[in-house]
Amino acid sequence: MSTDTLLVSLSQLDHGSVEQVSVTSGYIVKSVNITELQSAAIRVVDKWRLLAGRIVWSKNLSKWCILVPLKGDVSSRLKFTSTTEANRLPSSFVINESISAQVLQRPPVKYFRHPSVLDDAASRASSSAPIISIHVTQFSNCACIGINFPHSVLDAFGIGQFIHALDDELHGRPWEAPPLPSEINVVQEALDDLEAAPSMFDDIHRESATYAGLRRDFTKSSFMNNLSNSRAFLSEFMWGRIEDRTVYLNGKTLGKLLRVVKDEVRAIGRGSVTTSDILVAWILK
Repeated sequence: MSTDTLLVSLSQLDHGSVEQVSVTSGYIVKSVNITELQSAAIRVVDKWRLLAGRIVWSKNLSKWCILVPLKGDVSSRLKFTSTTEANRLPSSFVINESISAQVLQRPPVKYFRHPSVLDDAASRASSSAPIISIHVTQFSNCACIGINFPHSVLDAFGIGQFIHALDDELHGRPWEAPPLPSEINVVQEALDDLEAAPSMFDDIHRESATYAGLRRDFTKSSFMNNLSNSRAFLSEFMWGRIEDRTVYLNGKTLGKLLRVVKDEVRAIGRGSVTTSDILVAWILK
């Protein structure tokens, strides 16, 4: 392998079914400068070299990997597309900042994802497709921005890091790219340790169902494990009839909610609580 590239293997979690999936994260903004957005995204990919890589199959490792270029121009390693709609995006999709709280419908995915974007790892590998794809749809009253990525490379936390980096790059703020991983996948090492570790529980404190499920489903990829995970996922959508909605809280309402909860937690001496903790508890209640 060339010294100008680094081969990063994906973990066991990223095989079996995850490598067949891509995820699109969508945002609705008042307006966007497409040229500036594209330039900023290329700069992020240039600094965060893992995202400039391409998915490949390693025969030696029998795993999907990312072949990362350590040098050279990366402008071709970002897929950027845009379209323009003459009409307005309906108000059922758009935030009204004067309202304290709203439940919004999700716009069709076609406004966030170009039809040429590929999903599975094999298709991406055969075409040397970029990891990050950005699609912009401009309306007369707003713009939709979609960021697509293979789920085997980035999860929700990873795409959050990308969004923060893109925002910093657009506004000229300094940011630091995550370090390039070594050829040893630390996630896979953690999974191997989890499988090999002796039980952390005795007869009095029995292994929790959650931990047992983690050991069963995540340390090994098998047909039955994949079937079990897929069945649980599909049951939520097909039998549970889950529908996608966005819950919006304006800054004043969110600030009040955070202050009340954090004051209560501080008063009883329970330490700190994050904004994410509060929002998850609030939406579940």
